[in-house]
Amino acid sequence: MKRNSTILDVAEAAGVSIATVSRALNGGKVSPAAKNAVERAIATLGYRRNTLARSLVTGKSGVVGVLIPDVAGPLYAQMARGIEDVLDTHGMSFMMVTGNRDPEVERSSIVLLLNRRVDALILIGSGLQHEPLEQLLSGGPPVVLMEREGRAESFVTISLANAEGARAATEHLIERGHTRIAHIAGIRRAGERRREGYLQALRDAGLEPGPLLYGDFNETSGVAAGEKLLSHTEVTAVFCSNDRMALGLYSLLKARGIRIPDDLSIIGFDDLSWGEYLDPPLSTVRQPAREMGRVAASQVVAALQGEPTVTSIRIPAEVVIRASVGPPSQRRCILR
Repeated sequence: MKRNSTILDVAEAAGVSIATVSRALNGGKVSPAAKNAVERAIATLGYRRNTLARSLVTGKSGVVGVLIPDVAGPLYAQMARGIEDVLDTHGMSFMMVTGNRDPEVERSSIVLLLNRRVDALILIGSGLQHEPLEQLLSGGPPVVLMEREGRAESFVTISLANAEGARAATEHLIERGHTRIAHIAGIRRAGERRREGYLQALRDAGLEPGPLLYGDFNETSGVAAGEKLLSHTEVTAVFCSNDRMALGLYSLLKARGIRIPDDLSIIGFDDLSWGEYLDPPLSTVRQPAREMGRVAASQVVAALQGEPTVTSIRIPAEVVIRASVGPPSQRRCILR
């Protein structure tokens, strides 16, 4: 039976010391030439580390716990890919749990991860406030909070520039000549910040807010909000707080024979991958979810290696102009 390759085999094949191989595997400082030699040797030998043995020796599991609000959100899958991109390069993996947007479920899921002795935690869209989190995680592993604005003494926080992105989206509608702009807002923290950006853009332009409707960031709530919107015949454009609600609105308008953007302009938020394939392609605000995941994982790795981390990180958002926004319709009665 062929024996498994060892770290000594890798060192001999790469022509470096065992210590160099260990540093390369764990993200330590090695020269580019040595790192490439180690990677080639690993690929040739098919070397796989014994993570159980490593955990017994180092007290580290090589596993990061990741909490997501739910499994349905495509953005969370992109964030997870970004986390994996970075952890893979450091020989680490992650364990994912969901909070189901329920604080008690979320708390139980975090406790589960802690009981599994994960080396660090990345909490995405956590609904728990800072104080309960501090109590739960005091003295525990490094923690990164994604989709959380502001500074937290014990945690790294990473947030998207939600208000700025929403303001830019609304300004784009104003630049196209729209003055009666409705907003389908989200009910969670990110939705609040996007609503603030929408309102700020209108104030800056000296415009009154249009109809303000609320949804739950899914397609069904986009349809429901759209049903209410149809009675507002003065509206010529809609800013949706995310692309999934915009998709629901698209579906409703198509069914009613209302043309986008000829009769009603729409802009979304998130830039989900399917948006450019809608008819017409959806104008939106890009949330670089995969890059946000990479940033979060990089902060985790830095903390585990004893390197400095950044307390608060804001990721910029940018407007993506496609074909769902046009000039104001002259046929407003179409919405009756």
